[in-house]
Amino acid sequence: MPKVQDSNPWVSGANRLRPLVIFVAGGHAVSVANVALSAGYQVRYFIDKEKSGSELLGYRIIGDLNQLAGIEAFSFAIAVGDNAMRERMHKEIIAKRENLHFPALVHSTAVVSCFSEIMDGVVVMPKAVIGPNSKVGKFCVINTQASIDHDCVMFDYSSLAPGALTGGNVQIGLRSAISIGAIIKNGLKVGDDSILGANSYLNKDLPNNQVAYGTPAKIIRLRNIGDPYLK
Repeated sequence: MPKVQDSNPWVSGANRLRPLVIFVAGGHAVSVANVALSAGYQVRYFIDKEKSGSELLGYRIIGDLNQLAGIEAFSFAIAVGDNAMRERMHKEIIAKRENLHFPALVHSTAVVSCFSEIMDGVVVMPKAVIGPNSKVGKFCVINTQASIDHDCVMFDYSSLAPGALTGGNVQIGLRSAISIGAIIKNGLKVGDDSILGANSYLNKDLPNNQVAYGTPAKIIRLRNIGDPYLK
């Protein structure tokens, strides 16, 4: 089995599959719920203050954690696609309730090496691939049919969009986003808070706080921390 933090349900099987509560109830939440159900979880609620009282996928949306009785009996997931926003939400949540259980969620069709390491809060979408000796940091997102090869590192809160691919020995920095269909050559480093645009091919290191795209990818502009990812 892949090496994971002890909170991950893969460590000891179904006895760790607590009912799941998902923050928030947007479009990304639909995909996260799909992964959770495939992984054997029972979705119980979504939490979204703006949509409280309605439903998503037939599940009730509540306004905040205070509406949960016996909170220690639940697992939690954060369904926010923007990397910096996902980090901010995670830190806001644990500042209020620091011991919440955030397991990694891995779709049943994903291919994950038994020699890889996956941290808490990671979401691995359908048909994604994680190669041997790779490490995926906490609350990363590996989207549908994305792939990281051997000996790669994804630092916390980073993401691969659908169909994004890396060679071996690639590093992806904190909160950085690799967009749809982008490819990273083996042995390269992407810095923190950077974006590689859709269908790009990166053949040299990408520093911190940059936006790059093209084939081969070229740095287009400086990226300010907090700028939207999907723009």
